[in-house]
Amino acid sequence: MQNEKSTAPSMVREYKIGNTTHVVKSHSRPDATEDAVSKVRRLIRNDLRKKPVNS
Repeated sequence: MQNEKSTAPSMVREYKIGNTTHVVKSHSRPDATEDAVSKVRRLIRNDLRKKPVNS
């Protein structure tokens, strides 16, 4: 079992959209090879390659 103390501290953000408050918690591994921005960019690009654009 992985020791949770070895991971970086969690980040908690609150976003209010209309009358709803969304609480988003995130954490990252200290040995990660890419940052969050790079990972999201990569995921979006991969997703766009899979789906043809309907015109």
